[in-house]
Amino acid sequence: MAKTGVIQEFKEFLTTGDLMSIAVAFIMGAAVKAVIDSFVSNLILGIIGLFLPEGVASFSQLAAGKAVAIPIDPSQPATGANIKAFEKPIRYGQFIDDFIKFVVLAFVVFMLVKAYKKMTNKALAQDGPSTNDLLGEIRDLLKRN
Repeated sequence: MAKTGVIQEFKEFLTTGDLMSIAVAFIMGAAVKAVIDSFVSNLILGIIGLFLPEGVASFSQLAAGKAVAIPIDPSQPATGANIKAFEKPIRYGQFIDDFIKFVVLAFVVFMLVKAYKKMTNKALAQDGPSTNDLLGEIRDLLKRN
């Protein structure tokens, strides 16, 4: 009988409005992020790519670094067959891409929060009389008494 109680409590927990609201917000946030990432990657960075050097389509292709030649067998002479080349680039271009995506995403979130605050302030203002109206009514009642 105790298991039924725990299962019932868990079911109620999962179906409460707060948890469902958080789940919906998380899913919508992921969807909005995907749209914004696509907008930035395909449009904004594409336009910026027009001004990059020839052969470079986006910032993500920009990197600094050099190839390092390491002999496979140190006892053998360093010839073409005995050399393994490694490249350790610093991918600063990918950082620029990610930073631009972050700035655009932060701006969109800022605009959403701003619109939400504006909408809720109007809703609060329409709910009832203002504080000044209430204080005026109290003053008038006190004058009559």
